[in-house]
Amino acid sequence: MKKQGLIRNTMIIAALALSLTACGSKNESGTTASDSGSKTATTTAQADTTAKNTAQASEAVTESGQNSENWFFKKGDVTIELNAPSEPIIQALGTAQNTYEAPSCAFDGMDVIYVYPGYEVLTYANDEKSVISGVVLRDDTVATPEGAYIGMSQTDVENLYGQKAAGVSSLQIDKGNCTLLFIFTDGNVSSIQYNMKQQ
Repeated sequence: MKKQGLIRNTMIIAALALSLTACGSKNESGTTASDSGSKTATTTAQADTTAKNTAQASEAVTESGQNSENWFFKKGDVTIELNAPSEPIIQALGTAQNTYEAPSCAFDGMDVIYVYPGYEVLTYANDEKSVISGVVLRDDTVATPEGAYIGMSQTDVENLYGQKAAGVSSLQIDKGNCTLLFIFTDGNVSSIQYNMKQQ
């Protein structure tokens, strides 16, 4: 009987020791199980906050541009209006494939250029506020809101916008303080550019 009691007591002590060790044990990454759960919850909360902010930015920029005095380009639900504050638009577009700086064609100083699939967005710091200064369409995966795209015939573009090209290589259409420029090669669109007018 004494032997059985001793064995039982030893097993109880061993079980308690194991359970206490398990509560504070560290996993391979050096965090306790409770820490891991806390970090997962924090990461999830951060992801939710980022998604919410992006959605709000997207809603805000979707509303702009619809009755604009300037040209704008649309990508999905995001309206990219020229001369509009750039920060909410860039945030709504998501992570760019590439970002670089180049001398501005319209202003003194540098443009910051964000590269996305099929198009680029140019921004310019104007009086310490960054604005959209241009958009360049690079291939036929994107199109203007009116339906023009790279590869479209010059005749179709002229009919679409109701204007004839002054020369054989380009068509520039002004709106507000912006221009929409089509470059033609062999009778088809080779580039589409939205630009702020030089000041």
